[in-house]
Amino acid sequence: MRLTEQTRHALRVLAECAARHPDLVQVSAIAQETQLTEYTIFKLLKTATRADLIVTVRGRNGGIRLARAPEKTTLGCVVRTFEPRFRDCAPAELLTVEAVESDVVDRNLNRALGHGFRAFLTALDQMTVLDLLQEETASTLDLPPARNLEADARTQ
Repeated sequence: MRLTEQTRHALRVLAECAARHPDLVQVSAIAQETQLTEYTIFKLLKTATRADLIVTVRGRNGGIRLARAPEKTTLGCVVRTFEPRFRDCAPAELLTVEAVESDVVDRNLNRALGHGFRAFLTALDQMTVLDLLQEETASTLDLPPARNLEADARTQ
């Protein structure tokens, strides 16, 4: 599953805020650290503040900070915020429910895609924004090993 650049940028901005939490961070400092433009960051802030991920403070000494502790914000939450296709919407629900009128191929395909969809979000829900700042966090995820489909095909 692929994420948009906007989501990747949002995760970078949130990680920068997490590194300085609970202090305010100026957008210009984040832009310099992440190599993102201030314009790009301001676009992300609109969505992030609406979703209560970020708090903004206006004024000369203003800036942004995380709305809650970095260990309380999961990557899954951020992805659901910035990726509309991963929210509970009709296409996502169609992958997780049994449609009576569909044939066996459609039902099995939807079931398989639904499992993959849920596994992807489950993995992201296991990591927090704070985890992004740690070395080797992704290697500690409690996930089953990936199957080697090419090896499976050769043994058959």
